[in-house]
Amino acid sequence: MDHKYIKECINEFSKLRINKPKDESTLLEAALFIEDVFGLTLSDDEICEKNLGSSKEMKRFLLKKLK
Repeated sequence: MDHKYIKECINEFSKLRINKPKDESTLLEAALFIEDVFGLTLSDDEICEKNLGSSKEMKRFLLKKLK
């Protein structure tokens, strides 16, 4: 998958989340976004602040996951 496409998708998602507080529902929403857009299934352990807490972390996680 193209790195530019991943970056564009996550940036667009992040724009919609700018004023939302980070909590469990935000992480779940990010996980559902990734599953829907990129066709992945995330484990409960992968749905965490470390992987989905920011757009930078989401990009890093996705690039690693899609290898």
